Amino acid sequence: MIEFFSGLIAVFMWLPFGLVGFGQEIYSNFLKQPIVNIKEPGIVFSFKQVERLGLDPRIFFLKTLDDFKPRYLRVIAYWDRVEKKDNEFDFSELDFQMQESSKRGIKTTLAVGEKVPRWPECHYPDWVKVVDSKSERQKQVLDYLRAVILRYKNYENLEFWQLENEPFLAFGECPDFDSEFFKRKLDFLKSLDDRPVVITSSGELDTWLRAFVHGDRIGFSVYRRFFLSLPDSFWQTKIGKIGLDYPLPARFYKTKYDFFRFLFGKEAMVTEFQLEPWLDESPTKVDLDRQFREFGLDSLKEYLDYAKRLGFSRVYFWGVEWWYWLDQKNHPEFLDYVKTNVFNDQSVSQ
Repeated sequence: MIEFFSGLIAVFMWLPFGLVGFGQEIYSNFLKQPIVNIKEPGIVFSFKQVERLGLDPRIFFLKTLDDFKPRYLRVIAYWDRVEKKDNEFDFSELDFQMQESSKRGIKTTLAVGEKVPRWPECHYPDWVKVVDSKSERQKQVLDYLRAVILRYKNYENLEFWQLENEPFLAFGECPDFDSEFFKRKLDFLKSLDDRPVVITSSGELDTWLRAFVHGDRIGFSVYRRFFLSLPDSFWQTKIGKIGLDYPLPARFYKTKYDFFRFLFGKEAMVTEFQLEPWLDESPTKVDLDRQFREFGLDSLKEYLDYAKRLGFSRVYFWGVEWWYWLDQKNHPEFLDYVKTNVFNDQSVSQ
């Protein structure tokens, strides 16, 4: 219930912060202030997503690091890949990512926990799914966290831990949020390592209050579109799902952040900026024309201009797996545009 009211309040916050942000944009345009480069662009990389697209994740992870040369990276510990059997750990995938990013001096955020990026959000191993006892399942979660944290806490390039992904947003195939257990997990992580912990929130559908209360750093996602699922018959017309743009100016997020920074004095970053289409099934099953209607090259350029107007130094971009998949299908323009207009500009914007 608290998640429902939190989302409702977040939507009500669109109006005051949106109006202030809109006024700031008008003022900037009046003064002809230029759109500035993002000083600290980063990339989110998912081994799972690369595999879903039929590509080799190790090959394209290395290509990402060497083609884009990001100084900031966000990688993901998937429980169902790390501990496929109870107390039998396979760290080879995460070791590879952490070692290769370490070789290049890339500051890396490692997302850990039950709920981490990419559908179905909660990536439980099969053996955990059949555990009925709540206390036993929580013990298994803490045992898993201990193993991951102790494994990677000594990496010098590990900049932040991220505990869970947008934990306060009811999204994905996940159990109901347990606030007491979340606090317990956070305290447990901090008892094992003193690095700052990032807590993330939806940029549009969360108030950010709980993230600012619990996080050492705050991360939030930015999505430009949302979807409404309508009945098959709506006014006698078959509609289905329709996509709409959020009515939010770019400065909405900075205005909202300035409010919470005044209260808590904590730093925030964009941990997930959408640069791929939101589809209801894998891109491998969707016609390219349909994908480009939802998110074409013009959309990508427009979104990147929006990202540069957000006013945040650190922005992690979401969609690199899709850009490489398109590149393999003779559509390199998405990959090339991001590389040229964001990451090749890093030296200029430092």
